Amino acid sequence: MLYAIGTKVRLRFTGERGTITGILDEGMLMVRLDNDPDFEIPTFEEDLSRDEASEPISAGAKFIMGKQEAKPEAPPARRIQSQYKILKPKGLQLAFEPMPGRDGSVSRYKVWLLNDTQEEFLMEFDLFTNSRDILVVDDKIAANTALELGDFLSDDLNDAPEAFLRVQRITTAGPDEPLEHQLKIRPKQFFNSLLTAPILNVLAYQFVMLDDFEPKKKQDLDDLRSFAKQQTPKRVASPASSRPYKAFDPEALATFVPEIDLHIENLINGYARLDKGEILRIQMQHAQRIVEKALRLGAPRVFLIHGVGEGKLKDAIASYLKDHPGVAKFKNEYHHKYGYGATEVIF
Repeated sequence: MLYAIGTKVRLRFTGERGTITGILDEGMLMVRLDNDPDFEIPTFEEDLSRDEASEPISAGAKFIMGKQEAKPEAPPARRIQSQYKILKPKGLQLAFEPMPGRDGSVSRYKVWLLNDTQEEFLMEFDLFTNSRDILVVDDKIAANTALELGDFLSDDLNDAPEAFLRVQRITTAGPDEPLEHQLKIRPKQFFNSLLTAPILNVLAYQFVMLDDFEPKKKQDLDDLRSFAKQQTPKRVASPASSRPYKAFDPEALATFVPEIDLHIENLINGYARLDKGEILRIQMQHAQRIVEKALRLGAPRVFLIHGVGEGKLKDAIASYLKDHPGVAKFKNEYHHKYGYGATEVIF
């Protein structure tokens, strides 16, 4: 990866200039166009070049034609370790440190995972919205340590961001059973959570993600399994290769909408600028996201609304679903609400 968030770039085929605002999966980057700041476009890395003309040039600089040197790798994530034992630890906390600009306004936050306990963890973290992944981090966090995860833009608060954390405590006997938590971040909740962050000792917006790491007693587990079995629909077990999810989250499941309209005009603005290949990639990203979310929540089914049209989106969805280990079956049959324009996915 030669680019980082904030890098000025130029689209090779259109000549348009922009700024990288996010790093997506499969070698794709999110770019905000300079000529339309309200429009962001997912673009493959190979379709971009650095916009040298937009980068500051020092006085007296000389340019020498020749082979371009490899770009330096991004600096490693910062790890700040406390020199003191925290007497009343809160657990694993997510902190958003405001990063004011020159005019004092805040449009960006530095995201940290805080571990004020005496335990060490393997961790998987995902901060995402309905349209894109903002941060994806797999790492290890030591005791009494703040781990830098990346940057979060204020604009993303308007797109219903969610944070997912999965950890395994490291013990002398090996890693414990995984624990996980998913958090919906709402603007009102966010701005009411300003506190002095432990270890960092700065004001930050904070959320406790996990605070109990002791293995459950067998009786407690039996009672929990019995309760969950009575409350949740049956589903196939998630294989080890798929993203782990909570066995039972009644609040999240109750608010989950088990359908998505994949017509491009319902997904993003400015779609008229995109070619058919880019539109299909965006539609598939949204389809894959709702499938994975449904699996995490334990939803029994979802409907992917693709319309009839030429059938390319329907075929791409079918190709994706037939190899998905968490999908029991899917079908594109007549439905009283969608006609033949939707695929029903059953988990």
